[in-house]
Amino acid sequence: MQKAITIIICSMVALGVILGVVLYPLRGETIGTFGFYAWKLFSAEAHGGQYADINGIRLYYETFGNGRPVLVLHGGTGSLEDMRYQIAALAAERFVVAPDSRGHGRSSDADVPLSYGLMADDMLKLLDQLTLGRVDIVGWSDGGIIGLDLAIHHPERVRRLVAIGANYDVNGLTHPPVLTSRPPHPSWLYSHYAPDPGHWSVLYQKVITMWQTQPHYSVSELSRIKSPTLIVAGEFDEIKREHTDRLASVIPGAQEFIVMGATHFAVMQNRSIINAQILRFLDGPTSEITRPSTKSPGN
Repeated sequence: MQKAITIIICSMVALGVILGVVLYPLRGETIGTFGFYAWKLFSAEAHGGQYADINGIRLYYETFGNGRPVLVLHGGTGSLEDMRYQIAALAAERFVVAPDSRGHGRSSDADVPLSYGLMADDMLKLLDQLTLGRVDIVGWSDGGIIGLDLAIHHPERVRRLVAIGANYDVNGLTHPPVLTSRPPHPSWLYSHYAPDPGHWSVLYQKVITMWQTQPHYSVSELSRIKSPTLIVAGEFDEIKREHTDRLASVIPGAQEFIVMGATHFAVMQNRSIINAQILRFLDGPTSEITRPSTKSPGN
């Protein structure tokens, strides 16, 4: 019996070493969701998850790596796992903070409407609890909008901003969201890890209502953004191309990058290109940041 237990333990350790060796070099390139979980399990760069009591909710977040801090924000109805490729790529040389937005993933919700301003305040208070001052922000979709909100209202906290697939007004969407009587099924992760999986229909209604009515940032507000900003979108994004162009043009000194052939889900489908642009922008001095407008598709 003892021998069998020893064999099982040794086998598990060996499997862990193999997975660690195989998955570590992949980082943000090819690991899927479950590969991301395995990478977190065996990588020294993954510090685990915690909860912070903020604005009447329990906000879940995970941290990775060491170095200059970067806040990584996912999109609506998703979770931090949606940003797995960016998290793994950034964790090599940075301290990554990756939360689940209120009501999303493992974070709890409150009996109040969702708004980008409220979610931005959640992130501001999380940074305060972590005693982080100025941070870089990488946000996709709703996460990019939260980043814009922080850059507008709390410029002293945003070193650089990368907003991917983000609109600054509701008229920037190619297809206005419609609230259906029956919401789509929740993701596997929400069904298994949400504090109350039965809350999904309420969350979905809140998100759709927010998409229908927000954001509404004025050109005047956007023109006050002081942080160096990179605006990224897919060629076939759910954000209108002219809207993305306008967003990049009104933020002083903002750079724009369009991933040719990509959809709104470029952070996953075109992660190598996206990650390369994020790292180039965050690493280089402002004077060396170019303004590319197109790029061939890739993974």
